[in-house]
Formats: sequence, structure tokens, C-alpha cells
Amino acid sequence: MSSSILLSVDCLRSDHVGCYGYDRPTTPNIDSFAADATRYRFSYANCPGTRWAFQSIHTGVYAGQINGLGIPNGYRDQLAERFRSAGYSTFGTAHNGFLSRDYGYDEGFDQWTGVDDFDGDDSLLVKAGKEIASTVDSDLLKRRLLRPAYTFVAGDDSSGEYRPPTTDADVVDRAVEWLRTRQSADDDYFAWIHFMDAHTPYGRYDEHLRAVRGDTAVDHVVAPNEADAVIHGEPPEDRVIDTYDACIRSVDEQLGRILELVDDDTVVTIVGDHGEEFGRYGEFHEASLYSSMTNVPIIVRAPELDADVVNEHFAQHVDIAPTMLAAADISVPDRYVGEPLQRADDRNLSTPTCYSLEAGRVGIQTDHWKLIQRDGERTGYEMERPEREGEAAADDALPDDVHAQLDAFERRLDADRVDGGTATLERDDDLSASVEENLSDLGYLE
Repeated sequence: MSSSILLSVDCLRSDHVGCYGYDRPTTPNIDSFAADATRYRFSYANCPGTRWAFQSIHTGVYAGQINGLGIPNGYRDQLAERFRSAGYSTFGTAHNGFLSRDYGYDEGFDQWTGVDDFDGDDSLLVKAGKEIASTVDSDLLKRRLLRPAYTFVAGDDSSGEYRPPTTDADVVDRAVEWLRTRQSADDDYFAWIHFMDAHTPYGRYDEHLRAVRGDTAVDHVVAPNEADAVIHGEPPEDRVIDTYDACIRSVDEQLGRILELVDDDTVVTIVGDHGEEFGRYGEFHEASLYSSMTNVPIIVRAPELDADVVNEHFAQHVDIAPTMLAAADISVPDRYVGEPLQRADDRNLSTPTCYSLEAGRVGIQTDHWKLIQRDGERTGYEMERPEREGEAAADDALPDDVHAQLDAFERRLDADRVDGGTATLERDDDLSASVEENLSDLGYLE
């Protein structure tokens, strides 16, 4: 037995990571780790939105196979449960309402720390503003009066000192305490730690701004969509990218605290849950199957994987659970759709990566083509390179077998269902008050 850690980062595009070629020092700790691990050059989120991505990562199946959001009721093949059944201590923490008890993500963990467990430090004035906003029906009034007042109190003013009430430093503090206890007891463990600093509302981190751009002469932006700093079809304002990069470096700093704590024999997987949309293919943070959202880093240190290697085979979210189980010599459930990355060299390079969001939004990517379907309409792309789409291809340009592969994928989603998603994104009794508040703060509830 050996311990295993899954480190996931919200909104982390691979093209903003140093070891993936980015020219800013956003990720020194991740880059250093990659030198002792296998980095997958062509690495993808199958279901590129938090609410769907972690269904795939933890269940080993596509989100499109699951009825509803979250971990299906009664599902016993999720990653943490497989480790716990094999005798491992298990710990999970995520400060994201989609990754909460309400959505079943505490299942399989001996200790779970979610949004209900962080007190935060919202001022009374901010809390009062949120309460007023929740009772006001007029969107116009919210935009013109309440939201400006709230953002001023929260720190989105000329001083630009805003920090979210709970940061990754708070999350890692809890994780470090648990890990040290397990290490002192010489327990084998599985831990999942999710990082949120690269997700809006963006905090301001002057030390990280200096690192990525050389100074702090930036008008801070908390929410690019509310500041009209990202517009579909136009390049984002420089301050958005500066802020995003500084927030990634904040994630990297806290992620480094975990990497410093674990020994070289610990299996570690670093992954982005999805990328970020800055206007190229849609509105800011719009979930889609375009490369802005699908292209994420996947970096793994495990037995049978070589250190300081850039692997040229496709890697995807559905491969993560089987890879981590195989590294621990735990049997991989037959229902999993991915393969251990330890076997990547046995794959055919043309084996497609498949994508799905909610019903009607599916796609497929080969080494040369990408085909996206939305509301019954299909659009194909000849890839400039596997990392990014080129211009839309003519209807007759895509080979018939690419359409056939997408047809087969849709049939698989329909034929191999997993019942029991735990909740939906609604204001009703299904969501606790703390989860509803968190999702509102993250921009998912108006």
C-alpha cells in the first residue's frame, strides 16, 4: 500500500501553466513537481464544468451517464469509497457548493470538510447586503444600487484589497492538519484537496502580481463579467489576465504546501477541473466543449510512470480514477470508461476523447478533428493542433467515421445509465443555506 493524493484546481487552463509552455511564472511548484512526474501534453476535461467534471473524476463514468448532479445515490464505485474499502483512511475538502454534502461528495470520506464547515469572515454589512439582495426582485435595482454597494464593502474599490472570506490557505490549513495526523500514525491514506483561488470572485494578491508582471499597477477585477472586462469576440482586458495569473500563483503557493508535506512515494495527481473562457468562444466562464474549457493540465506521479516525461497520448478525466486505483493495486471497476494511464502507450493515437455536458451537448475529439453537437446541430473543426480549434470546417469536410464515433458515444450515454443524481441547481429544500449562499457568491445563482 501507498498513500495517494488528488489535487484539483478550479478554472485552470493548461496554457496558463508554466510546464505547459506559459511564459509567466504562474506555477513554480507545479512545474517543479512535473519534473518528477509524467505530464500529459494532450490532457482534457471530458465534462468541462465543475458540476459535471467531478462526476467523471470520482465515478469513473461520463457525467452524461448520470441522472442529475453529484454522486449518484447508492453508488459504491466512487474513487474515495474504493480506497476506503481497501483499508485506506480518506479525507476530502472542497469549498465549492457543487462539491458538497448536498451533492453527495462526502460519500466515501472518513473526514469531509466542505462549505458548511468554513465559518468565513463576512462583515455584518456584507451579510446584510446579501440578505437585502435576496429579497429584492428587481434586477435593475440590484445592478445599480445593491451590487455596487456590496462590492465596495467587499473590497472591489480603488484600493483593490478584496479577498474571498475563505481562501485556499484556509482549505490547506485543514488538509495539512489531517495529513500530519495520518503521517504520525503511519496510516496509508487517500486525500482529495480542491483549490478555488483561480475562480471568481478573484482575490487580490500583490506578492503574486509582482511575480507574474513585475509590479502591482493593476486595477483589480473581482468579477470580469460584472466589470464588462470580458466580452465575447474581443480580447479580454489585460487586468483580467493579470488578476487570473496572480490567482493561479496563489493556488500554486498553497498547493506547494501539500507537495512539501508528502514523501516521494506518495502517488500524486494534479488536474484542472476545467479551463476558463475569456471571450474567444463565449461569455466569461461559459461552460462549453471548446478548448478554452476542455484543455486542462493532468500531471501524475505514480509507479510505472516515468519521471520528467511528456507523454504524447491523450489523457482525460475518466482516466484519473482508474490510474490512481491501479497505482495502489486496487481493482478497477468494470463500469469505468477510462483506462489507467500506466497503459497509455498501448492505446491507438486516434482513440477519441469524448465530451458531454447536460443533455444535447456532446462532442468528440480525435488527433485531427473535433466535432461538437449542441441542440441537434453539429459543428466540426480541423485542429490547428490538438490544443485548440481552428475555423469551423465545411459540412462535408469531416470524415464519416468521426460522425459515426459521435453517434456511438451518444448511444453509449443512453444505454449505460447510472441512476440517482443527488440534487439539482435550484433554490429549494434540496440545498442547504450555506451551499446556496456559496453558489450565489460564485455566480451560479442570481
